[in-house]
Amino acid sequence: MNALTVVSLAVVAVCSGAQLPWYPGLYGAHPGLHSWYRSGLPLMPQPTMKAMAPGPMAYNMAPFASMAPIYSQYGAQNEFGQYAFGYNAGFNARAETRDAFGNVRGSYNYLDADGKVQTQHYVADALGFRVSGTNLPEAPAPAVPEYTPEVAAARAAHQAAHSEASAAAAATPATQ
Repeated sequence: MNALTVVSLAVVAVCSGAQLPWYPGLYGAHPGLHSWYRSGLPLMPQPTMKAMAPGPMAYNMAPFASMAPIYSQYGAQNEFGQYAFGYNAGFNARAETRDAFGNVRGSYNYLDADGKVQTQHYVADALGFRVSGTNLPEAPAPAVPEYTPEVAAARAAHQAAHSEASAAAAATPATQ
């Protein structure tokens, strides 16, 4: 088995060296220093240059942010069930802690498809799981109900009956 491994490695080394005969290797000299390169014999087809009218050059490159992300992470845990962990990878980050009573608090953020940083905060404790975030939808304000004519007439009749019953109760003397 060892002989097969040695032979395989030797074949790979020989084959990989033959792929680029003009390349002297990682630690070798520059290919321009070789005698066959200086002799003018082309090893590869040389491109031909055409004369162009002078003019401004334009580059079609998209702009990019040159901010280097910060990569860090941490983690800790003890015998009481408490823990804390987190990481920071540029626009993606997370942090979470748990205390001895089982309360968990944390947050995370990420870069969404529109290029905005979205942040979520969450808590899990005796009151349940609660979350707040920058991309959560908000409920619309409740609209004031408008009553149909039938409902408006029934409400007016009920209010009149209630007022009449209240007046009758106030006129009757209390007995003990």
